[in-house]
Amino acid sequence: MRDVRLDRYQEYIKRHGLTEQQVLDQVDETFGEPLLVVAAGSVISGFGNDTSDLDLYTVVEDDVASLLPLMSYPNGARIDAVLCGARQLLDSHRELGSDTWPPRQVKPGDIWAKRKAIDAITRYGLGLPLFGTERWTAWQRRLQAEAHGWMSDWHAVDAYRMRAAARALLTHKPLVAGIRAGDALMAALERHALARGEPYFKWKWLGEKLERLGDSQALSAYEQSLSPPLSERDVPRYVERTEDLLHSYLGDVDTGSWRLSLQPAVGTSWEPFGEEHLVSRWGLRAAAVSAGSSVGEPGTWTYRLSETWDPDVEALFSEDMLWLGVQQAGPLPGQPE
Repeated sequence: MRDVRLDRYQEYIKRHGLTEQQVLDQVDETFGEPLLVVAAGSVISGFGNDTSDLDLYTVVEDDVASLLPLMSYPNGARIDAVLCGARQLLDSHRELGSDTWPPRQVKPGDIWAKRKAIDAITRYGLGLPLFGTERWTAWQRRLQAEAHGWMSDWHAVDAYRMRAAARALLTHKPLVAGIRAGDALMAALERHALARGEPYFKWKWLGEKLERLGDSQALSAYEQSLSPPLSERDVPRYVERTEDLLHSYLGDVDTGSWRLSLQPAVGTSWEPFGEEHLVSRWGLRAAAVSAGSSVGEPGTWTYRLSETWDPDVEALFSEDMLWLGVQQAGPLPGQPE
């Protein structure tokens, strides 16, 4: 079967009058000779247009200080070349492969870091190999198989995290709850598209992915995810309809061991104020809580996905003072079973 990624690549370089060698010549060898060169991005994934750039992801021998792309413009084409040291990339691969998602313990910053790591390494795994040693082309094939599991887990956790946020916000900030419910549905649809052969890890192309799949039901759900209510009275019904769809797209996910973890958001502090405590974030605004409240002091609050939150925890989360993550139940790393 012909590789459609190769067709897209050859169409791009033909349009700009480039040879394959001229493309490879754009790879900087300051940090050593290339071990693997992969074409990736929207062009290779089939979502590019006449002004899109071609991304080249290259593995080199030495460590690289920056992952910023080196841009070149041969024959008017824009080529962004990203270099990564072999040791750095293998360390990232090993870390992704050894972690579970959700993890046993989650903290603010972990979600952003995880997404960034998956986004970076899947460029190598899902792209079109243009050059590589035998060892590195074998590594790229193995990575391609593993990447689907990482992305599927990511989308599932993201969907349930957004669903939990929508439920907590419904009473306090219903319009924001509607937006978060839509976010949950989009994450579920990303997982759905991935399972059907659209793995590109970029949410902005979700509509095009579903269009290409010819999935009218999923497209209808996508339209719903982008159209949260503008009136508070319509939000409860919207959240209910969205949850029905979430169940249909995520019914195969085993969440029995998952727990919601709420922790002080970055920049949040507690200060005594008479018989109350003032909880503030970055000193810009504050919420008053009684000293005897469950949130009267900094801590971590953990719930099952279906469990009702303490009202004070829910209220503080709605004021953007608490961060929400998802983790596995069980002993923390380093603790005995």
